[in-house]
Amino acid sequence: MKVTIIGGGNLGTLLGASFADKGHEVTIHTSKPEAFSTELEAYSKDDELLLKGTIKKATSDWKEAIEGAQVIWITLPPQMFQYAAEKIEPYIQPGQMIGMIPAAGAAEFAFRSIIEKGVTFFGVARVPSIARVKEYGKSAYMLGPAPEVVIGSIPAKASKEICEKVQSMYSMNCRAVPNYLAVAFTPSNPILHTSRLYDLFKDYVPGNHYPRNELFYENWSIDSAEVFLDCSDELQQLCKTIPMDLRDIESMQKRHGIRTPEELAQAIRSLDRLKGLYSPVVKDDIGYMPDFSSRYFVSDFPYGIKIMIEVADLFDVPTPTMDKVWEWYAALQPEIAKDCFKTDMTAEEFVEFYMG
Repeated sequence: MKVTIIGGGNLGTLLGASFADKGHEVTIHTSKPEAFSTELEAYSKDDELLLKGTIKKATSDWKEAIEGAQVIWITLPPQMFQYAAEKIEPYIQPGQMIGMIPAAGAAEFAFRSIIEKGVTFFGVARVPSIARVKEYGKSAYMLGPAPEVVIGSIPAKASKEICEKVQSMYSMNCRAVPNYLAVAFTPSNPILHTSRLYDLFKDYVPGNHYPRNELFYENWSIDSAEVFLDCSDELQQLCKTIPMDLRDIESMQKRHGIRTPEELAQAIRSLDRLKGLYSPVVKDDIGYMPDFSSRYFVSDFPYGIKIMIEVADLFDVPTPTMDKVWEWYAALQPEIAKDCFKTDMTAEEFVEFYMG
């Protein structure tokens, strides 16, 4: 299969190696094609070579990357979705498939005009593996592969067919869910990262410093877990209110088999694939400050939790904890907060968009 990957970072490099290893014809679109080898490798956390493959090419040319591709995987951060959609649209044709990996971030709205052209649009609930570049343009680490790939699509009825087509790219089961929203609202980074950041830095005042850089997951606090659980509960209430089949969006209690914030905090601390990851901060001569340019902030607040709040408002579902977390961020980053996602649909139009 002819596959294009948009983005040559952590995930793009790992997917390139994985898909090429399985015999697919892989093109990677990147701003630095000269840095890419045609031989890409994936390693375990212990530096054991897991797989390697030969890609066709790396390119910075959008036309070259898009034309003729059967499946186009987007691995860019959400703030790049609109830009990518505008670059892709002149070359895309009906029948081509665009996959968001992962699906969160309101990509379906950035790519709306492309979807209307007859392109099959789909997303993956969670990344198939945590990825970290080992050597740029040459190799990446595969950290904690997921048990399955979960796919939802627009139009909703296409997800089973998409699973059959992309199954050959993965060494795990591919499972279809009833609609795209069921993967876009996966309760992962948009409430996972934001809950933790709120708890870590809720007392932050510009100019203040912290004495150390906290381990993000291994030192997950009970307070962080409580905020996370409350956000998860609010999302569950929203899912019950929207007249769509969203049963695949699991609560944190069900996903982790827990009942209390203490149990959730312990479950997160014990995840091997997340160990050794520190909080997004910058350091100066005095100490540490939150790094508001980090993807944890730039992606997961305006393109994550804020989208859930907007949809909840559309369906008159209260989200007091999400609101508290968002308002904390908005007070610190007012320029970004005032110019981010807003729904321009009625509740009926929203449902029709996904189910159409």
